[in-house]
Amino acid sequence: MSAAAAPEVLRLLPAPRCEPESAGPDWGETTARTPAQRYVQGSLAVDFRGAGDDSFFGPQATPTVQLPEPGAWARGMIQVVLEASDGTRPADQLGRWVTPEIKERIRRRGQLARRRGRRAHRPPVVKTILTCLPAEGVCEVSAVVWADGRVRALALRMCGTDGRWLITAWELG
Repeated sequence: MSAAAAPEVLRLLPAPRCEPESAGPDWGETTARTPAQRYVQGSLAVDFRGAGDDSFFGPQATPTVQLPEPGAWARGMIQVVLEASDGTRPADQLGRWVTPEIKERIRRRGQLARRRGRRAHRPPVVKTILTCLPAEGVCEVSAVVWADGRVRALALRMCGTDGRWLITAWELG
């Protein structure tokens, strides 16, 4: 093979900057900023912190009159959540009616109960329930439940969201 037939060696070079340098007192030209902190023209800063608070497409508040009766609904949901927390029901069934944080807490608790082999011989029982409607579309519930062989106190808060009750706070004593 002759020297004329050998392929050329490829060289990589950085692309030249086509954007003009930014000028101005607040863009780093006159202040002591590092090159990484300088203003970059052509970039758009987007704030996603409030993305879940979309008033048009996000979750819509629902007035109390358009929601099911809170006492009966809460009694049934307390039963379901307690069964999920003692490992007899999958926590994924709660996704529509509780916030993701509460669902995750209940899921972890149910996993621990299954690992320990502590299955309740009897299902949990809701003894008494009291409801309070402090604001439109909000219901606070206090209940006495029998679970894990003992009597316990329970407090929860439900908010009307997208035409259904959503449990937003859950404390089992």
